[in-house]
Amino acid sequence: MISDDQQARALDEALSDDDRKFLDDLADGLTQRRLASAAVFLLESVKPLGWLGAQMLLLFRPMVAVVFHDPVRWDRVQRLLEHREATELLVRRLEARF
Repeated sequence: MISDDQQARALDEALSDDDRKFLDDLADGLTQRRLASAAVFLLESVKPLGWLGAQMLLLFRPMVAVVFHDPVRWDRVQRLLEHREATELLVRRLEARF
């Protein structure tokens, strides 16, 4: 059986450079706002619901498009959350910044 660690490494290798930079920027933004520990707690709590969260983001996409004319980040978060390992990658990036 493949461990979460191995799956996370495989996904990290499969991600594009833009996606890796996006995760780093997201982690940096949360850390600058002193929300890293709260984000880690939340991400660890809802990790099993990541795919469902991605589908909810997809559901709210039309409403977000009205407010934000080009919600590229919304789409990128939605696409990344479809992979359970992406949540683990973000948690690792946040923990590295403590």
